[in-house]
Amino acid sequence: MPEYVWFYLFLLASSLFVATAAALFVALHPATDDADTGNVQQEYTTPSYPRTAGFAITTHPDSEILVPRRTWLINHGTAEIEYVITPDNFARLRAAPSGTLEIPDEFANQDYESVYSYKIDGITVTQSQSPGRNGMLQWTRDGFDFALFAQNPQMNLLGGVATEFVQQSAAVML
Repeated sequence: MPEYVWFYLFLLASSLFVATAAALFVALHPATDDADTGNVQQEYTTPSYPRTAGFAITTHPDSEILVPRRTWLINHGTAEIEYVITPDNFARLRAAPSGTLEIPDEFANQDYESVYSYKIDGITVTQSQSPGRNGMLQWTRDGFDFALFAQNPQMNLLGGVATEFVQQSAAVML
């Protein structure tokens, strides 16, 4: 009878080892972003990347209307925060040191009907959009490039949230 106990303990220990190894692989293996074919995305709990990218997003909008959902590091150098904009909109805020920001293909390769610039607190903001299609805000602040992307945003969504994102988004080198 005791030899059966050891056999079952061995099976239990082996099962726990395999389950732990699988869980670690899933947790540590970077995901691939289907929207940006080939991009490597690593999910983080906070927008701070001291070892991988050398910077952190120190402030960003977070309110009842602008709700951050998930935080990513794209290709080891571009930070991204996914937002739910109530009631039913979705946007992505990206930041990277100036000159290194990666813009998703579906936004970079689009021919926008409307592209114009304006100032918010002395910062030049470029708004690019086409009715019923993708829209994008871009600005530079304190050595970092920022962009806010919205797929098929409701009318004037980007203009309505531009001030909050520009005023409340900041990053710093670590």
